This record gives sequence, C-alpha cells and structure tokens, in this order.
Amino acid sequence: MRTNPVNQRGMGLISLMIALTIGTFLLAGLFDIWFQTRRTFTAQAELAQLQDNQRMALTIMANTVQTGGYFPYAANYPTAPNPPYSVTTAFPVTTPFTVTPVATGTQMIYQAVYGTSAATATTSDTLWVRYQSDGINTLDCLGQTDPVGTIVVNTYQIDANGNLQCSLNAGSATPTWQTVITGIAKLTILYGVDTVGDYSVHQYMTATTVTADNDWAAVRSVNIQLTFNNPLYGQPGQTQLTLSPISRIVAVTQTTPSI
Repeated sequence: MRTNPVNQRGMGLISLMIALTIGTFLLAGLFDIWFQTRRTFTAQAELAQLQDNQRMALTIMANTVQTGGYFPYAANYPTAPNPPYSVTTAFPVTTPFTVTPVATGTQMIYQAVYGTSAATATTSDTLWVRYQSDGINTLDCLGQTDPVGTIVVNTYQIDANGNLQCSLNAGSATPTWQTVITGIAKLTILYGVDTVGDYSVHQYMTATTVTADNDWAAVRSVNIQLTFNNPLYGQPGQTQLTLSPISRIVAVTQTTPSI
C-alpha cells in the first residue's frame, strides 16, 4: 500500500519557534499584569497598616495625656478612701517629677507632665504623664485599668528599632518597656505653656526650655508629633525614607487646686 506523502507533513521547526515566541510574549504579559496587581495590593495593604498605626499611636498617647493630672473625686465613693484622694496624694514630687510645687497667691500647682528633649536631630523626645487611677475610667498606655488610688506613670520613648514603647511607673529602678506601635522614625513633643497665669497656652516650648524656665507646672497642652517610616520607600517614585510628621494637640487635665 502507498501512503500519500502530503498527509505525513507536520509542523516545521520555523513554525514551532514562532509559536513558542508568541507564547512566551503572552506569558510575559500575563506575568507582568500579575506582578503589577500583586504590588498594588501590597502597597494598599502597607498604606492601610500605616494609617492604622498612625491612628492607634495618636489615640493611645492622647488618651494618657488627657488624663494627666487626674485624680478621683472622693465624694463619688460611698466610703471615704484612706488616705483620701487629693492632689497632694496623687502628685507628690518624685522622680522624674522633681519640680518643686510652686506657690502662686492662693494656688499650689502640682506637676503631672514631664519630658526630655532629643539629644540629637535624629533621636526622639521622651514623655512622662502621671495620674491617679479611679479603677474604671482611666486607661494606661497598655489599655488596661489600674487599682483605685494607684499613681500611674506612663512613659513614652522610641527605641533603636523604631518602635513606640511605653513603660508604666517608669520612675522605678527597672522599668518594663512594651512596644505599642512599630515603624516610627521620630517622636517630637512640644509643651503649651501658660506663661502669664491665665490658664491659656501662650507659647509652645521644648522640654529643655520648659525645664530651664521651671514651667512644668504651667503646661496646659501637649503637641504630639510622630514621624513614620515610609512603607513604600524604594518603589518607583518613592525616594523619601520617612513621611511628613503627623501631629495632635491635646489638652492636659493637670490640676491647679486652691489651698
């Protein structure tokens, strides 16, 4: 039997190479679409995480700053506490709150806020805030309540790894630091000071200036400024290692009672 040679013809080498080349270009295009989509989703997730961290950091710090100077009102308790809750028991002059109470007319001012300025342009400030817990409404920097009458000191700092850390009652010899938020390059704190005694903010100062002027008892608000690392740094068009600072001004409860 004879076989028709025309029916035995297959795909030539040139045709096969052309098909492989076209397929490679199509696969490369599909891979590029997948890669761009994946990078977009990753960038969106990183930006969403950044926004959550910014919101959380400012919320936690603002909560404790607003509580600075607070102490429970003894009349709200069915049984008078012993010792009684008062500004003198809530805010004794202790480390790091070493500013002596200042007598002004019939007022005695007690300190509830303290801080230090950064040693260099690339390091961060530190912040101390203290209050007396009422056991219910006051939350510390770790989001927990403390026993009634406890003097709570919240201390904030940025460690070498860019973590916002908090320590409770850090005036002790061995403070325990807990990481609150990650990815922060710098913490800057400015203090709104009542320079004329009318209970209004007239000037914002660094901690160094407040200490030099002995104005810690006159602090009426705190300007919290946080500089976060840029999560998209290194990607096309992203040349800045850090982002612009975000800030929030928080009024302080810091008490000025009559005597």
